[in-house]
Amino acid sequence: MVIHVRHFEESDREPLRLLYVASRDATFTWEPSGSHQAADFDKHTEGEIILVAVVEAEIRGFASIWEPDSFLHNLFVHPLHKRQGIGQALLKGCNPYFANTPTLKCLQANINAAQFYYSQGWITLRDETGPEGPYHLMAKRAPHGWVTP
Repeated sequence: MVIHVRHFEESDREPLRLLYVASRDATFTWEPSGSHQAADFDKHTEGEIILVAVVEAEIRGFASIWEPDSFLHNLFVHPLHKRQGIGQALLKGCNPYFANTPTLKCLQANINAAQFYYSQGWITLRDETGPEGPYHLMAKRAPHGWVTP
């Protein structure tokens, strides 16, 4: 399977909206049914660099980065396509947009995501609580010298 990671194109918007809702519904099981809306994708990625993972002309996942802070804001893989290397490919595609130590917030309730990030070399800097609940503030130390903040 060849995973192609590319920049967002406007024609990706509707498929990514649907993927975002499907992924959040499948993952954030502690939230009420129907709490995720297609328009959330637009709101939660506004002003960010969006990378799209494509396999055989089908969008399978995306990542969004707030580049000024080297912050990985979103990384979602469609629930039917998890554990196929798509998340790893997206993380690798994000690297050029991290000028400093990359960070992310991972909800503590999202155990599978936390395990994924740990397996990719991310560490928890500290635990905090935000509007969506308790989360891990995580960072990645990369081979070319990023240093944990």
